[in-house]
Amino acid sequence: MKSLLSIIFLISLMTYPSVSGRAQEAFKGSVTYELSTDDADMPLKISTNGSKFKASITMAMGTMDVIMDNQAKDQTMIMHSQKMYMQLTAKRLERLKSMMGSMGKGFEAPLITEPVRTGETKKILNYVCEKLIDKSDGNTTEIWVTDKVGYLAFSGSPLLPMPSLLNSDAATFFPLEIQSKDKDGETVMKLTAKEVSLTAPGEADFSVPADYAPFSFPGGGN
Repeated sequence: MKSLLSIIFLISLMTYPSVSGRAQEAFKGSVTYELSTDDADMPLKISTNGSKFKASITMAMGTMDVIMDNQAKDQTMIMHSQKMYMQLTAKRLERLKSMMGSMGKGFEAPLITEPVRTGETKKILNYVCEKLIDKSDGNTTEIWVTDKVGYLAFSGSPLLPMPSLLNSDAATFFPLEIQSKDKDGETVMKLTAKEVSLTAPGEADFSVPADYAPFSFPGGGN
């Protein structure tokens, strides 16, 4: 249960923001990352068509998706191995946070606030990327970004070491690699892009399969 709640919180709090004044278009396509933490290394795939956003993560228990509609503000979690789904309301997310806290899961996600462009570059997946450095809340985070495929920004969870990019200049780029270290130089998390596709997913990719059943929220209630 602890692992399940961790993953729910990780991918349910990622989002595809609508922010005006960006210099480039929103990314439409998919990117597969490897997410590395102290607990595990996990493949994380993010797909978007510009208005809808899906985060998929594969664990021992199977693949789980969280689908977000940027206009309707809805979130749906899908558990494929169980052929079940659950609507993630704001109230349920708050309850998950409380449940995680009672289990002692208290990681603090790196918060990116004032990244500084360094001018240093390297190629990742054949994209020329520039390194941004951010020092916030005792963490030092390197963010390697490109401006060649549109912007992709997301927000992490206060319970897991996932970077929150939304309220910084890093949100105007596409991140291909992010690594956060704490004040002791220990790696908190690392996110590395393994594959990028510029083919926008169709509407069917954001739908719950017709034969899936609703899933009861842990502990019941809304």
